[in-house]
Amino acid sequence: MTSRAPRVRDIRMPKALHDVFGEVQSPVELALVVVGGLALAAVVCLAGVESLAGVAWWRAAIAVLLVADICCGAVANFTRGTDRYYAERPRNRWMFIAVHWHLVVIALALGEGFWFALAVTAYTLVGASAVNLLHASRIQQPVGGLVLAFGLAGVVIWAMTDVAPLLLLVAAALFLLKVAYAFAVTHHPAGMEDPLR
Repeated sequence: MTSRAPRVRDIRMPKALHDVFGEVQSPVELALVVVGGLALAAVVCLAGVESLAGVAWWRAAIAVLLVADICCGAVANFTRGTDRYYAERPRNRWMFIAVHWHLVVIALALGEGFWFALAVTAYTLVGASAVNLLHASRIQQPVGGLVLAFGLAGVVIWAMTDVAPLLLLVAAALFLLKVAYAFAVTHHPAGMEDPLR
């Protein structure tokens, strides 16, 4: 499989970062992922500071790092570099989906919301797998949108019936976006015109 040649303004990513950013990334998209993703993570952690304050510092640190990964990934998975990298590597796509147990680890670190986190994770991984099976199908995006919509509705309904920690609720919504839609759907098929070029 051939990867696209970098444009003059693209940044060639170090091999160690290919699974995060792909082989090449535009400076604007890279800034959106890092600055925007970390700013979003800060907002989420500030909103859920009560949960973080109630546990040992190392548990809070684990939760914060995983929230940051979810937030940055929710942006990165929409970028051309990350999307194309995984579109060209089906095996890596399956591995990416399989390793996403972030919510469960966050719940364990916080000592609360375990069943909620497990339910959202199971739904997300099954939904992302179904969407991934539709790779190259014209219905992949609407099915991904439907998986995301049902998942978000489930998060809200759960929150109304059994109050989960705010940090976990927001992380769950972003986790669904990151894995079930932003990642599982191919947003930049090969040959798609670059409007910024």
